[in-house]
Amino acid sequence: SGPYHVDVYQKSDGTIKLTGYDKNAAIVPKDELIIPDKYDGYVVSEIGYECLCQNNDIESVVIPDSVKTIGDRAFFRCKNLNSAVLPEGLKEIGYSAFNGCNLENVVLPESLVKVGKSAFANNTAMTAAVIKGKTEFDQSTFTGCTNLTSVAFHNVINALPSYMFQDCAKLQSVQFPMKVKTLGSYIFKNCKLLDNIQIPDTVTEIGSYAFYNCTSLRSIAIPKGVTEIKSSTFAYCENLTNIAIPDSVKIIGESAFSHCTALSKITLPRQMSKIGNIAFWYCTSLRKIALPEGISIIDTQTFEGCVSLQDIYIPASVKKINSCAFNKCKSLSNVYFGGSEAMWNDIVIVDDSDHGNKYLTNPIMNRYWNQTAASIGF
Repeated sequence: SGPYHVDVYQKSDGTIKLTGYDKNAAIVPKDELIIPDKYDGYVVSEIGYECLCQNNDIESVVIPDSVKTIGDRAFFRCKNLNSAVLPEGLKEIGYSAFNGCNLENVVLPESLVKVGKSAFANNTAMTAAVIKGKTEFDQSTFTGCTNLTSVAFHNVINALPSYMFQDCAKLQSVQFPMKVKTLGSYIFKNCKLLDNIQIPDTVTEIGSYAFYNCTSLRSIAIPKGVTEIKSSTFAYCENLTNIAIPDSVKIIGESAFSHCTALSKITLPRQMSKIGNIAFWYCTSLRKIALPEGISIIDTQTFEGCVSLQDIYIPASVKKINSCAFNKCKSLSNVYFGGSEAMWNDIVIVDDSDHGNKYLTNPIMNRYWNQTAASIGF
């Protein structure tokens, strides 16, 4: 409200879009901004591209239910904007629409269909977000909302995008959408206070780096439909001590658990097809592990720096052990092999200039033939 000079554009349906205002006028939008539902007799249906971009004078905005679309960067870096009432009826919010504002919380209405990239990113005052609808999100929705502590989804959403909560360093409470199947890559990267999270059992895909550097995460259960733990999913989760991996998982990606320094034991599925390189790199507390039947290679640097690793079961399916797979595994004492001594001698163990597998080929190693995972208690 107020006698501003407003720039408008008439749309083909007879409604109007607000496109901006005269920044040099005597009176400009400030404090509380109430956007009218009509302007010169026309229904206001859209707040356009960069309409109020970088206005540092508005502190709150009330948007009428006539508005269906908030355009790209409409309120971008309105750094003193701490409140925005988003009405039922709103259908779309564009990319970076509220990026860099000072919103304290946000409630996204049930009517909302689509939210663009980084729409609410870098709202460092925000503590809570509620999503009421079946909204489709582009990536980085709340990236950098460093004080966001809780988020609640109240409806059915199939996929949450990449980077959605990256760098939300205080996030602790997540109520997931119903029937969610996909968690995007980097979704919770650097969420350092996330310690008690239950991934819904509807989830079948977890993106790479999803929980990277979640340093408070202690326990996690992978849902039964997941087939792959992707690259760096749990890397640098330094307090992770308990992880449940279902038999549906066939692939562990590169660096998936690297630098999980508190992980002393992990039970892998009985049958798998691949474990990527540096998968358990510098898991310095890991004491024993049984590798699954079906893997043919122990890849480069898989267990490098696992200085506490004493006992390992290696299945007869393994034909090659790549360079530095057991580099710096100075405690390795017992190898339990699923095949005969002759089969062990046929394994290609790559020796490099660092002699990175010397702890495995050490002549004083205890080696036991024709063993099973049960031999070391798995």
